[in-house]
Amino acid sequence: MLDFEHIIQVNDLGNKAITVLTRSQLWQGLVLRARNPEKFNHGLQCSHEVLKENEFIRTIEVGGTSFCEKVILCPEQKICTRTIPDFDQINAQSTTSIEEPQTGSLFVRFHYKRDLDVIDERIDVGGHLKEAYVQLDRDTISLIRMLAESELFDRTIN
Repeated sequence: MLDFEHIIQVNDLGNKAITVLTRSQLWQGLVLRARNPEKFNHGLQCSHEVLKENEFIRTIEVGGTSFCEKVILCPEQKICTRTIPDFDQINAQSTTSIEEPQTGSLFVRFHYKRDLDVIDERIDVGGHLKEAYVQLDRDTISLIRMLAESELFDRTIN
């Protein structure tokens, strides 16, 4: 079982060279990633079906594998995903939370928990997954920043 979390600083209020994102801009970007993960990782194909306001089921295909997850949005706070147990797939869940220890100082905490298929004991599958998660999450924050600075959210989400 992999149980891993990390935090990415979004706004550094002491660094004037970095554009300060609003909580709303950050939230829009995180929701975009939840609804359309293929925009953040081009190796994915995704579809989703709305269950009710702030809840949907998404199916992600990557390579020859697909998995189905329930996604719950807690507006401007966190996004929770969990694989649906009725399908033949690994048990996995994640939480993406916005933290604001002081006004305007935004961080995102990414927490992942999932089963691991260890095929070869000589390969640290968990270590490789952690590195991949951190890199994807850093890339996500960079893309959200670029979209916010370019004022592209409205055109990208709609």
